[in-house]
Amino acid sequence: MNKTITVTGGDSRQLYMSGYLYEKGYDVKIFACEHGKKPAGVKDCNSIDEAMASEIIILPLPVSKNGNTLNTPLSSKEIKLKEITDRINESHFVFYGMGSTGFSKNVQAKAFYSCDYFNIESLIYKNAMLTSEGIISIVLDKLPLTVFGLKAAVTGYGRIAAFTAEKLKKLGAQVTVFARDEMQLLRASLSGVSSFDLSALNDMADKFDVIINTVPSQIIGKKAIEKSKASCVFIETASSPYGIDSDACALYDRALIKAFSLPGKTAPKSAGIIIGETIDKQLREVK
Repeated sequence: MNKTITVTGGDSRQLYMSGYLYEKGYDVKIFACEHGKKPAGVKDCNSIDEAMASEIIILPLPVSKNGNTLNTPLSSKEIKLKEITDRINESHFVFYGMGSTGFSKNVQAKAFYSCDYFNIESLIYKNAMLTSEGIISIVLDKLPLTVFGLKAAVTGYGRIAAFTAEKLKKLGAQVTVFARDEMQLLRASLSGVSSFDLSALNDMADKFDVIINTVPSQIIGKKAIEKSKASCVFIETASSPYGIDSDACALYDRALIKAFSLPGKTAPKSAGIIIGETIDKQLREVK
């Protein structure tokens, strides 16, 4: 098995991942990561052509933030996605995270094998667990209160919300879940936390020290924010179009913490290793 990998672009998660894969016996190179700390044993690539000469190409999570250029926060280079896809051929194994439909179809049509690793259930599950730990660390760092006795609201009850509610509850917080989905409310109730339809938050917002949103749809508006306590902290963890009305938070002088890119910011090594584990497993299954 050819075990030559180039990790192209990405943040510190990709650097930790490259170190993990090197330790697993792969010949690993990195490209467009020159402002990060290169792991021992990992080599540099000097050009995109050199990078794409490897059989296995690993692209970032997310692969792009604007749909046009590669996500390269550790590089001064601007790399068009087209520069990547134009060089993909039938010998390539290509891994990427959160690719658009168009990008995914393009890669699938050209590569021998392609995989959006953030569609793999085990990685999503592990990432949600790490994300919830990141949320808890923000709560501990930003609120002038102990978690024990904290009155916390969590919107939604997907993986991240469920892990977050569970961890807060175990630490002694009083947790209330607000959701629109009947099954989510049932699961929350069965887990031992209070649960209400999302519409109830408008009338109950003044009961909480912190309100954590995990729903990528604007569900916390002026009414709930105005009703909330002046000391309440809002934590936004959802992706665009987000769930908390930031203008209303500014209007009513409520603290809003934008907790994006978790767990990449709070636990980049752990996040990188679980990506590396996932890709290594996929390669062993398909090669």
